[in-house]
Amino acid sequence: MSFTGNVLALDVATVTGWAYGSPGSVPTFGSIRFGKPGGSRAAAYRAFSKWLEKEWNVRDAQPDLIVYESPAVPSIMSGKTNIDTIRLLIGLVEYLEGWCYENFELREATVSQVRAHFLGRNMKSAIAKPMTMARCVELGWKVTNTDEADACALWDYQCRFLRPDLASKTAPIFSKALIR
Repeated sequence: MSFTGNVLALDVATVTGWAYGSPGSVPTFGSIRFGKPGGSRAAAYRAFSKWLEKEWNVRDAQPDLIVYESPAVPSIMSGKTNIDTIRLLIGLVEYLEGWCYENFELREATVSQVRAHFLGRNMKSAIAKPMTMARCVELGWKVTNTDEADACALWDYQCRFLRPDLASKTAPIFSKALIR
């Protein structure tokens, strides 16, 4: 039986990118900041929980499946993160897992899996982020920042697993930007 529901993709961070829609559709997307730079983790957790309840626990916009991007492992961040950021990211994801428990199917994907799917290969963030934005624009998804672009790429990745019959529509092999 083919999946016919809606997928919510979350690139969870202080500024969280999100994308929502059913496989084969054009996703709706956006980004939202949970807390001020240097603010408390508790405030970010509370803002995240309120947002989840207000936006996604309502009948008209309730997802059938939620997918999130795995928090980056500190060893691959090459010193570009700190313990507070790690605690924040893991805390947000742990909250999400608890919120979804017995209510929503929850899946996880790594950055490398998503980039390999969406861009045709995994590459460093400095190269991948602008390419992800360009790929989204090429698909008609007018993202305004890398958080939205990453969430759209994650949404597309999950939709391809749920509905492989729609995979050719956004497969990197058909990307004008990647054919050179």
